[in-house]
Amino acid sequence: MKRFTLVALALLCAVSVVFAGGSKDSGSSLTKVRIGIHGNEGGAPLAAVAQEQGFFAKYGIDPIFTIVESGPAEMTAMRADNRTLDVGYIGAGVAWNPIDGAGNSLSFVFLDVLSNAEMLLAKKGIFTDANKNGKYDNNEIFDGLKGRTVYIEVGTTPGGWFKNLIDLVNEGKADADKLWISSETSSYLAGYTAPNSNPANKVDVINTLNSNLPAGMATGQMDIIAAYSPATVTILNTNNNVEKVATTVGNFPPHLSFPSTWVASDKWIAENPEVAQNFINALYEAAIWRATNLDEAMRAGERLSQKPSGTFDPTNLVAPTKAEYQEWFAAKTGRGYQYMKALYDSKTGNVPEGNPVKPFEKAFNDSLITTAIKTVK
Repeated sequence: MKRFTLVALALLCAVSVVFAGGSKDSGSSLTKVRIGIHGNEGGAPLAAVAQEQGFFAKYGIDPIFTIVESGPAEMTAMRADNRTLDVGYIGAGVAWNPIDGAGNSLSFVFLDVLSNAEMLLAKKGIFTDANKNGKYDNNEIFDGLKGRTVYIEVGTTPGGWFKNLIDLVNEGKADADKLWISSETSSYLAGYTAPNSNPANKVDVINTLNSNLPAGMATGQMDIIAAYSPATVTILNTNNNVEKVATTVGNFPPHLSFPSTWVASDKWIAENPEVAQNFINALYEAAIWRATNLDEAMRAGERLSQKPSGTFDPTNLVAPTKAEYQEWFAAKTGRGYQYMKALYDSKTGNVPEGNPVKPFEKAFNDSLITTAIKTVK
């Protein structure tokens, strides 16, 4: 039976649940690893499978899980001088951290899933299905967003995802006619140049915690949001006046389908190379199991993160198979590297000005995942 307590991490800005996840026979032979996970279908199932199916124990890992409330808080905990996390799952929103060479640096160490958890949701009636085909095309999304306000937790994955959506619906239009983003959160606009200043084309983005978006939609204070699961699931299951306008897989071409990843402290990797490799071996075995047992992996993730059964929707992600991992990372030109490089390229502009930018080869420690793929049978 798992032990858990509510703790406030020293450098985490939200209360998190920490689980001592060791199995019954956990002993001194197992090495404790402090792991950050997210309470959604992307951020919890892989670690939960590694725990429940015995892969962590097989590789000598005693996992100490922390469910973080957001990626920025997780990165703060992992990059602190007195860090409280060694390794963790992240979405694309905070993926600039492994690229930032300042301070206590991190590296990408594992490609987990391709996320389909980001969605643009709106009150029914704002967007018009002019083509009457049951979905919104780029022009219809453009018309619906024009002059509107969108609520997003800008430091998380939907923040960058929404910028890509704006670029997508602007394609083919003259600069003077394009939508442009305005926000009081200056960091959100770092590296962004508005194509024009026409007030009619402005889309105002208001930084709002993802966890607060369901209440905002329920009370009518918000009409349009960009969010990630589980907020999206909650809203769609409880509010009949809200509809999906755009999703990652439904609207984006493959080169914009950025992966969710695992990142680790460079200092932790350097001081514990064997433990780090064993940890990634366990994740890889869990990923192989998940690919053929996706629904059960969702239930395992719910148990670990204490969510009601049925909360996690597997359609919100694309989980690679063993064959895909092998193909994607067989060569530096493989799709896995392409996904990681696209993520890297999209996030270099978010590294704080003046900080060194790690080259891709340093930001992505690919030796751990390629070794796992070659050695784990």
